[in-house]
Amino acid sequence: MVTADTYLGVFYPSGRTTDLDGNSIVVPPTHMALRTILRSDDTSYPWFAPAGTRRGGVDNATALGHIDSEGEFKTVGIKESLRDTLYENAINPISFFPGVGILNFGNKTRHATSSALDRINVARLVAYIRERLGEVTKPFVFEPNDKLTRDEIKGVVDSIMNDLVSKRGLYDYLVVCDETNNTSARIDRNELYLDVAVEPVKSVEFIYIPVRIQNTGSIA
Repeated sequence: MVTADTYLGVFYPSGRTTDLDGNSIVVPPTHMALRTILRSDDTSYPWFAPAGTRRGGVDNATALGHIDSEGEFKTVGIKESLRDTLYENAINPISFFPGVGILNFGNKTRHATSSALDRINVARLVAYIRERLGEVTKPFVFEPNDKLTRDEIKGVVDSIMNDLVSKRGLYDYLVVCDETNNTSARIDRNELYLDVAVEPVKSVEFIYIPVRIQNTGSIA
């Protein structure tokens, strides 16, 4: 728990399931977390948090717990107070909710500093953007380093960013590819710079509902 990494997530606890022969086995929390992320991607996008009742369902484990000192599986209940403590320490709790089932109830990475990258959905969004930008800019290698190329590459990236805005991945963005960041010195080094700034959409993790008592007739 001393490792800090934007693309690292920690989950707790382990789970009990069955192998292909029907034997009861204990699996690490990553066994549940990875499948939950994959199932979330099947129903939404990588920049949606793979957690909660809509996308955090765990269907490859029947109980949560650990192996005790006698080699027996001991179930554990992850109550709200423990979930809060785990989450404060960047550990994503997997918990059983009556009437719902087992859910992943966390969305944190091990990012070291205060940043939107401390959330799994944002880290995956950034990874997606980097991959897409790498793909769409390859055809521009060896093209003339002039305004026409800069405008064309900016238009391609703008279309990707607009798509992410429409799909609830970004609040807003800015793409710069002009003479301000493509100076004569950079052009002489056969370089083209494309600066992209994004405002990633955050996930709801805390809902506050104040209920106020008013005197009769005061609301009307």
